[in-house]
Amino acid sequence: MTHEPQKPAKPAAKEPPAVSVETRTTDKCLADFCMKGGSGLIVGSVFTLFFTRPQTYPIWLGLGIGMGVAYDCCQSRWNEQ
Repeated sequence: MTHEPQKPAKPAAKEPPAVSVETRTTDKCLADFCMKGGSGLIVGSVFTLFFTRPQTYPIWLGLGIGMGVAYDCCQSRWNEQ
């Protein structure tokens, strides 16, 4: 008589963790800050490179405008909830 090992029962299917609406909104806001702030930084850098070589204010201005637009979008997303 041979003894066969018992096969383990199938583990319960793991459900993906539930992500709250606040977490999704926060993630979208962080992505917006990175994308729009980075875009403003790039536009400001290009403007500085071609037009105002010794000054760096267009870089900071572009970054500020990009982050301001991202902040405005985040405020509207949070107010929709």
